[in-house]
Amino acid sequence: MRSNYKAWCSGFAPLCVGGDLESVSVQEFSRTLFNIRPDIALSVAQTIFQSDVRTLLPLVSVPCHIVQSTKDLAVPVVVSEYLHKHLGGDSIVEVMPSEGHLPQLSSPDIVTPVLLRHIQHDIAF
Repeated sequence: MRSNYKAWCSGFAPLCVGGDLESVSVQEFSRTLFNIRPDIALSVAQTIFQSDVRTLLPLVSVPCHIVQSTKDLAVPVVVSEYLHKHLGGDSIVEVMPSEGHLPQLSSPDIVTPVLLRHIQHDIAF
């Protein structure tokens, strides 16, 4: 990432979004990454990958709806199960048949009904 930011963006976008290089979602996410200053992107990435807030999970007492893709290279399903088990309040995990870390981009047709069900409180904790 540090040595060749543009190449990193080009490789990271399809892995993160989930989809082929020519998809509109991947192209849009790539464009967004390219527009971030490399030093800021590196700082954000370091913060994300070097942070560990697991000790704070029991302090989260609000109900949580954890939405997870089945094929997420960044965050595997086991992470959503861990969150569900360790959050301090009620939670539900919904694993969607989608690909990528940003399913709202790669599979909006799958994500939208999940979000609408949650907004309408049609989920059971």
